[in-house]
Amino acid sequence: MTETDSRSWDAFWRDLAADGDTALWDSSATLAAAEHLRRASPHLDATLPLVDLGCGSGRQTREFARRFARVLGVDVAEPALAIARREHAAPNLEYRRLDLLDPGAVAGLATELGDANVYLRGVLHQLPPAGQDRAVRAVATLLGTRGRLFAQELTDVTTWAVHDLLAEGAPLDKFTRLARHFGFGAAAPPVQGRQLDRLITRNGLLRLVASGDDRLHTTQPGRDGTPVTLPTAWVIAAPAAPTAP
Repeated sequence: MTETDSRSWDAFWRDLAADGDTALWDSSATLAAAEHLRRASPHLDATLPLVDLGCGSGRQTREFARRFARVLGVDVAEPALAIARREHAAPNLEYRRLDLLDPGAVAGLATELGDANVYLRGVLHQLPPAGQDRAVRAVATLLGTRGRLFAQELTDVTTWAVHDLLAEGAPLDKFTRLARHFGFGAAAPPVQGRQLDRLITRNGLLRLVASGDDRLHTTQPGRDGTPVTLPTAWVIAAPAAPTAP
């Protein structure tokens, strides 16, 4: 990410910590990571380490430490990592700062870990198209030949759902916090409908294993007091088969 992006995320997480608040997407792991792991488990080699790219507060990352022998949560924002280390630690879990758009840093991590599984939740929409392709390359580097990716991402349908909530006049303080730091939301969703699979596979480094629709459980209470859920897409991907010489 750019230095400006990094500073914005640092400020966002510092403000959250100062207010004792939680991020919009920081729902219980039973509603996110645990469910995603159940869906992905038939496709994963659980003997490999798992990397949570864009781990934020570590709430989801901690869930993976129950299943995998080694788990690494990485994020560009040090204030987020401070929360993760304080609130969601585990003996087999480490948190580090990493910019997934830094090829050298990603290659170094891949050398250290060997093949790894990757969890990517709501990261790609924060990046421009060129950044999205670089992020997919980073994922491919970390997967090696045996790892698998589980990704959940916003789509244009997510945007329509948020617009509907705003039109209803729902008080959306957590959306407002995002808008204060990033404009409205972190960025525009990168895909329309079920096209996340194209985004993941378009550079030929990954192949699609499974995909579908999902709900993003948020920490934002709706008008009736129940947490808002938003439509999203998910994919499971594997390294593309080597090209024959």
